[in-house]
Amino acid sequence: MLAVACGLLTASGLAAADAEDTEPIVAQVTDPRAYGHRVGDVLTRTIVLDVPGRLTLDEASIPTPGRIGHSFELRRVTQGGRPTLRGRRHTLVFDYQVFRAPSEPVVLDLPSFTLRFDGQPRGEELRIDFAPVGLAPLAPVEAPLRAGLGTLRPDTPALRVDTLPERQRLSLYAALALLPLAHLAMVYLGWPWWRRRQRPFARARRQLQGVPLAAPTDEWLDAWRTLHAALDATARRVLHAGAVDRFVAEQPAYAAVRGELLQFFERSERFFFGGQAPLEADRLWLRDFCRRCFDIERGRA
Repeated sequence: MLAVACGLLTASGLAAADAEDTEPIVAQVTDPRAYGHRVGDVLTRTIVLDVPGRLTLDEASIPTPGRIGHSFELRRVTQGGRPTLRGRRHTLVFDYQVFRAPSEPVVLDLPSFTLRFDGQPRGEELRIDFAPVGLAPLAPVEAPLRAGLGTLRPDTPALRVDTLPERQRLSLYAALALLPLAHLAMVYLGWPWWRRRQRPFARARRQLQGVPLAAPTDEWLDAWRTLHAALDATARRVLHAGAVDRFVAEQPAYAAVRGELLQFFERSERFFFGGQAPLEADRLWLRDFCRRCFDIERGRA
């Protein structure tokens, strides 16, 4: 009886060992839905493997993250595992992202791959098949001819902003800025220009320029009186022939025309007290004398 029992135990152990050697790998694959995906979506594929104790998963056979063709990218691979009564359970989670934007609906395949298992007396392989995925375009090629969906719409007009307060403020600032500028222009440009025009010989020269050579004698006598007034204003007293030397001493700039000054008073005596009329040569001389006095006056300024 003892021998029979031992034989039965030995036979059952051999049968159990044979059964373990032939136990297959059980794979449960959960694929993403096969429709309704667009560019940018992340598709998750989960694979649960029940592996007998005699086999060990070769991790080198697990796909690694990276670009897959022109349509997908394997972004992340998550691996987990725990022991079971029959061996070990592995959980593999693959996250794929869609990079293709088709112009019309299209069906693509998530890639297949083969997992390898090492064991005794031999290793095994398990093929994970393709998974179909339907991609839809973001928008139809031809947009519907409805308001807002057809051709490009014009830009929305900008809101009108009331700029009157800003314009008024800028005008005030401009006016305030012009006040000191106007003052500087008056001090450094206007006033000097006006003073130059109001000098005695400057006024006399303008008046002489307006008297033609062929004008009547009375007009030229008035011009002679104008030059007398310019000399009196420059000397700050009534100037006559006897005071020329004193005038030249006080106004050395006019020393260059001392002879012309004496000649001017000599001609004035002939015209105003001698009854003579200024000839054309006298008139030309008076213009030249006035110009020389004007040049001296301008040089002294």
